[in-house]
Amino acid sequence: MKNKYPGKLLRMTSNRILLYGLLLILLLPVYISPQPENPGQLKAGWTSAVLDRNGRTLNCRVYYPAVSEGSEAPIDTSGKPYHVIAFGHGFLMQTSSYISLFKHLASYGYVVIAPQFPNTQHSELADDLIATISYIKFENKRIGSRFFQLIDTTKSGVFGHSMGGGASLLAASRDSTITVAAPLAAAETNPSAIAQMNQIKGAVYLIAGENDGITPVNNHQLPMFLNANPVKAILSIKGGNHTKFMDISTWDWTDPNGYISRTEQLRLTRRYLTGIFNHFLKEDTTYYKYTFGEQVLGDSSVIFMYELKPLIPFRFNLIFPNDTLLSPPHKFIWESTKSLNLSDTVNYELMVFKDSLLQDTFKIFSNMSDTSFITTLTSNTYYWKVRAYTSDSTYRISNQFLKFIVPEPLGLNPDPSPEEFVLYQNFPNPFNPITKIDFSLSSNANVKLSVYNIIGELEAELVNSNLNSGNHSIIFNANNLSSGIYFYKLEAGSFIQIKKMTILR
Repeated sequence: MKNKYPGKLLRMTSNRILLYGLLLILLLPVYISPQPENPGQLKAGWTSAVLDRNGRTLNCRVYYPAVSEGSEAPIDTSGKPYHVIAFGHGFLMQTSSYISLFKHLASYGYVVIAPQFPNTQHSELADDLIATISYIKFENKRIGSRFFQLIDTTKSGVFGHSMGGGASLLAASRDSTITVAAPLAAAETNPSAIAQMNQIKGAVYLIAGENDGITPVNNHQLPMFLNANPVKAILSIKGGNHTKFMDISTWDWTDPNGYISRTEQLRLTRRYLTGIFNHFLKEDTTYYKYTFGEQVLGDSSVIFMYELKPLIPFRFNLIFPNDTLLSPPHKFIWESTKSLNLSDTVNYELMVFKDSLLQDTFKIFSNMSDTSFITTLTSNTYYWKVRAYTSDSTYRISNQFLKFIVPEPLGLNPDPSPEEFVLYQNFPNPFNPITKIDFSLSSNANVKLSVYNIIGELEAELVNSNLNSGNHSIIFNANNLSSGIYFYKLEAGSFIQIKKMTILR
């Protein structure tokens, strides 16, 4: 049977294809999560620098996040602050053999500096790497520098290949600001990197080739791993060799071992190298799965060993109560936190004090896993803070401490006759900046409650409305008033009563 509406059907089909295509484009990012072996969101720019360290001339390549790829490209400031990572090249190698790794890390927001070593004195190479990190940190303070006020100077990283990898471990043992060392096929050095591993304060992530014929894992990286302190890991790429950590094949004849391609070895290197730097320098725990979690543990292309320890929780804030009067039951709320070790269990300790110096401890409530706690406290002025801890030695105190007041129960005030209007003394008094004013009405009335300064000028009108009989409480925040004596006046029908209060800053 001939279709009477071919044009219409064709348009419907085209529209449907277009709709499905748009849906696919929109949903694609949801189902394809970014992998750290793929380029980051930034471009890589590069420049050169010549440093002099005690007469040693260091010709350095510097790669950084840029608005466009290229030599001397303007730096992209959108992702600041950036961390600096120093790289040490292998024996007889050139920094130009590792450019793909430098560009890759720059695309993730790192400034990578790679010196060309003038000799092979391993101890000097370690100090060279420390000097290059210091140079970028100095440039962060120098007006007119490309890196002016763009560098995070509190944390840095090191890596390297072979001889340079061993030197990077020596550098990490000497500089406590090096937060993570992640060398490739690290070679034993003189002085011994193996012997110095237990002096490294930061994380150690050794990336190796399973079939390395120049620095075999069992003779070099494994002893380094065994002598390092946690946090530490050793990741051996199955079928990887020594030379395929480089972009070039010039030296492949020196190590014919291994069976995977250079492309695959570099892909896995980018994945785990980026993961460990993002995890410990950027403190981005979404990369935990690539460093110690399910992604690396389930990766059949690597052999992985690691050892973690409890780590200090991240900074966190208190939420409530804050500078307020608190009626029972008294509920405390604070932010949750975690550590870079996502297997850590974080517990909390609520500490309540009677003085702003936090020396007069009132109560401590420990071993809490929740970020809220309910208790009942006696009337007083209190200060509180929270300690989050993953162990006895790894803990963090909340960013601030807060103040609150538990007022006396209304029933403790004189019991008014049902036929009387009564204005009570505010509590606390003196106060800063919050106090509570109670009053009782024997019948419904049009009520005005006002605050005046010492010369009779109106400072605040707290109530001006019809209220029912009974007991009433008003919270007065005098945050906008200066220290001194003030008066508050209650007017209810023909009833007028005035009391004095004091703000004490």
